[in-house]
Amino acid sequence: MSRVARPSRRHALALGLAALWAARPGAAETAIQTAALNVGLVPYLTPRQLLTVFEPLRLHLQQRLSRPLQFYTASNFARLLVHARSPEQPFTLMPMHLAMMAVEDWGFRWVARSTTQSVVQLWSPSVGVGPLQEPAALRGRRVAVTDPLSVVTLMFRGWCDEHGLADQVRVETYPNLGAALKAAQHGEADLVLAPEAGLRDATVGQSTVFAPVLRLGSVLTPGFVASPAAADVDVTRFREALLDFRLQGTGASAARYAEFQPADADPYRRYTQRARLLLAAGGTR
Repeated sequence: MSRVARPSRRHALALGLAALWAARPGAAETAIQTAALNVGLVPYLTPRQLLTVFEPLRLHLQQRLSRPLQFYTASNFARLLVHARSPEQPFTLMPMHLAMMAVEDWGFRWVARSTTQSVVQLWSPSVGVGPLQEPAALRGRRVAVTDPLSVVTLMFRGWCDEHGLADQVRVETYPNLGAALKAAQHGEADLVLAPEAGLRDATVGQSTVFAPVLRLGSVLTPGFVASPAAADVDVTRFREALLDFRLQGTGASAARYAEFQPADADPYRRYTQRARLLLAAGGTR
C-alpha cells in the first residue's frame, strides 16, 4: 500500500514531537537503531492543543516501548480513517463508534478502551446562564458543533430529530472543538456542543469559563485500535503500556485504559451505523 499523503498540520504536529525526541540525550543513536512508531490521534482539538495535552502520554509510551514515538493527526475524522488504514500507522486513537467500524469492517483490533465517561452537554460562553428548561428553548439558537462524524455531533442531530428540532436549530460546523469554542466566544454561535472531557482539554491554560445549559447523555472518551499491519507483539506491548498510564486530570488526554469487552460496544452501535451511512453518502464535510 502506498504512503498516505498527510496534510500540513499533520506534518507540523509530527515534526514538533520529533523535535522534542531529538532534544533528548542520545536520541540520534536510538533513532537510527529503532524506527519511530507512528500513532494517530483523533482531531477533536487543534494540532497545537493535541500536541500539548497528549505529550505526557507520548512520553510514557515512548519510555515503556523503548523506541521513538510520533503522534499524527488529520484535518478531519474522515481523513483520520484514511490515515489509520495505512500500514505505516499501526495504532490510532479513535472514538468508540469509529473504532467499532474499523474493527468490524476493516479487520482492526481493539488495543484498549478508555474508562472515562464524559458527559455530553451544550455549553454557553456566558457566565451565569442557567440551564435550558425544555428542548423548545433551542429554537432559533446557533449551536457550534465539530466534525459531522463525531459521536457527539451524531448524538445531537439524533436528539434534535427526536424532539422535532431538526429544522429549528441552526447547526454550525467547525473543524474542531477549539474552533467551535472560539466561535462562541466571538459571538458567532450561542452555544457549543462538547463532551466535558474534551472541553477540559480544549481550555487548558485558559481563563474562559463555559457554563453547561443542557445535558444530552454521556460517552466514553476515545480508545486505541491497531491496524491489521500491527504485529501481535507490538499490540501486546502497546496495550500493556496503555494500561499502566496514570495522569491526574479531567480531560480525555488523561484517561485511563482497560481491556475492551464486547459489551462495551453496545451503546455505540447506532452511531457506528450512522457514521457508515454518512461516509457512504459523502456527507462528512
